[in-house]
Amino acid sequence: MTMQRVMNEMKINAPSIPCGTSLVAVVDLFAKHQINAVPVVNSTNEVIGFVSESDCLQALISGSYHCDKPAIVNDVMSKNVVSVSPQDSIIDIAIRMTKDNLSVYPVVEGGQLVGLIRRGDILQVLAENNNQCSQVS
Repeated sequence: MTMQRVMNEMKINAPSIPCGTSLVAVVDLFAKHQINAVPVVNSTNEVIGFVSESDCLQALISGSYHCDKPAIVNDVMSKNVVSVSPQDSIIDIAIRMTKDNLSVYPVVEGGQLVGLIRRGDILQVLAENNNQCSQVS
């Protein structure tokens, strides 16, 4: 069985958001693309942050309660972004996902966002591998 790489399974042209985006727009993006987190990029498509549904939920609850000015992604994004390379193996990323408790990673090459790899993408590959193994036995 060949080693599968992130580059073969990642979502190319995956959604990202520019810094300064309102949280309402981020929530709309989550619904439109059926994702629960998204990378935040600068004008040169470098990943500068990551924002999740949980980040947005906390900020929107607080903003609703205090009638604050509308929050933007810069206010709530995680700046310590954990990314992966297109060359990384699927099994290595699966192990990292369980350790990091993350469901999606930005895929970065040469400092630029090139895609996303989600837990569901990895599960599908692992299930297919498992199915192939059971047919060989």
